[in-house]
Amino acid sequence: MRVLPALESMRSLGAVVWSDTNAFVKIRIAIVLILVIAAAVLTALGPVALKQLVDSFSMPGVVAGTGTYLLIAFYVLSQWLSRSAGELRGFVYARVERRVVRALSERVFDHLMRLPMRFHFSRRTGALYQSLDNGLQGFQLVMHHLVFTVLPVIAEVATTIVVLSRLDLPIFLMLFFLALVCYAGAFGYGARAVVKPAESASSATVHATGVIVDNLMNVETIKQFAAEGAAGKKVSEALVRSETAWVGFYKRYAYNGVTVATIFALFLAATVGIASYEVQQGRMTVGEFVLVNTYMLQLVRPIEMMGFAMQALSQGLALLKEMFELLREIPERYSSGASVPMEGVGRVELSCVSASYRDGLPVLSNVSFTVEPGRTVGIVGASGSGKSTLVRLLTRTLDLDSGDVVIDGVPIAEYSLTALRRAIAVVGQDTALLNDSIGANLLIGRPNASQADVEQAARAARLHEFILSLPDGYDTEVGERGVKLSGGERQRLAIARALLKDPVLYVFDEATSALDSKQERAILQNMIEVSAARTTLVIAHRLSTVVHADEIVVLDQGRVVERGRHQDLVKAEGHYGAMWRAQYHAERGDFGADLSLSDDMIRAPIR
Repeated sequence: MRVLPALESMRSLGAVVWSDTNAFVKIRIAIVLILVIAAAVLTALGPVALKQLVDSFSMPGVVAGTGTYLLIAFYVLSQWLSRSAGELRGFVYARVERRVVRALSERVFDHLMRLPMRFHFSRRTGALYQSLDNGLQGFQLVMHHLVFTVLPVIAEVATTIVVLSRLDLPIFLMLFFLALVCYAGAFGYGARAVVKPAESASSATVHATGVIVDNLMNVETIKQFAAEGAAGKKVSEALVRSETAWVGFYKRYAYNGVTVATIFALFLAATVGIASYEVQQGRMTVGEFVLVNTYMLQLVRPIEMMGFAMQALSQGLALLKEMFELLREIPERYSSGASVPMEGVGRVELSCVSASYRDGLPVLSNVSFTVEPGRTVGIVGASGSGKSTLVRLLTRTLDLDSGDVVIDGVPIAEYSLTALRRAIAVVGQDTALLNDSIGANLLIGRPNASQADVEQAARAARLHEFILSLPDGYDTEVGERGVKLSGGERQRLAIARALLKDPVLYVFDEATSALDSKQERAILQNMIEVSAARTTLVIAHRLSTVVHADEIVVLDQGRVVERGRHQDLVKAEGHYGAMWRAQYHAERGDFGADLSLSDDMIRAPIR
């Protein structure tokens, strides 16, 4: 086993357990340790009473008396107390384990939620969940074997060595030490040998779960393309890889088990043989014979169990590895700049902004423009021109490569993330909904809103009447990612959610793309009314969404190429004019028409 990574994982586990738990857990951990030591010591002292009892019966002419019965009582009591302490230890530990599992799960989930989007862009949701599940399994393995195997065996061994050292039986003391050395060598080799197979098995399981969840999340698309067979093949390949990895792990485990069993048999034979010879020579009493053989059976077996526990610890630490790697990822700094409140009028200024998702591949380059308070600015451009990247920069789900984004005279890096994101309401093209009720999804940005406020926002988004028509009203479940709603219903819900948030800045990112022309006109008019007194960015591919804007910014390959009002940009016959003419004729199916401008074309909105 790679010792330093294992020690680092143990230290990390100890720090998590101690820092993430309260006095309830810490007191019970102390109680568990006391019970562990008490049970182990009582178990180790039991054979001493048995030796005294056997020796008393071996003396000629001895009649059972009070002393004999006291020895019997002590032997039975020691066995009862050791087992009772063990059962109490299990009960107390169960409370500790479940509390720590809860605390650890909460910590990892909170950490994952606070990691930047750059991290989540490159990870599969299923793989993240499996890493968490593997980590919790690893934690339970490590803690269980530490409490129920490693610590009890250490206490038993220490007590046994003390007893044997006080008897005149040096050869058996040497045998025990030699057995411990052989076991330590076998366990150490076994623990090292099992790490790589355990890590491979864990990694293969994480990958397989990621593939399964990814296909389940996209089941509708798979069915539409009749790709069930291809999806099944991909999942099968991942599961075969996982199966092969786990078989390799258990094969290594079996080899180690045979080695340990061989050591046990050899030392048992040596102990029984030497003890029998010593009794025949009169140098040992029958009680001492019973004592050393009882210790060999009682002690060597737990030591053997500790060997398997060491391998299990290696497996547990391997399972914990990916979870601790997740915890070492640097989260977003939500508290930085907390002293700066987000209470301005919503003036937004971008100055020489550049951004990229991967080094050397810029998405935005030297972008500059200003949105005055209460004004509406449209952002248009071809797919891939960087429109949606602007949203991620404003909400700091993506960091700038260079330049500044300033809101109300303060760079957004100086606002706390919580304050910044609460002040901006984003309605995106792809509406993500929680698998919960309509009401719960509306409240996500403002949990303390009243029912009257919720209904007012729903009315403004032309959604209230539809919700009331459902059997469960606002308690209607929307399904996984909102699959029980149509695209238009999901988008209107997203608009209502943004209105309920009552932000400083509205950002509509293709917010009407899933609506038909009639719905689009109604929602667009409502968006204009609601955001009339608020700073608004409207990001659109469908140009009819931005004709009302006070200014339109045209992006091309991540750069600002034009700015102005709708009619001025159309007359300029640049990038915007070309897009307007193409969409105008495409909407009418007039693909062979003359694409030159006319006054009607300039004024007519695309429907």
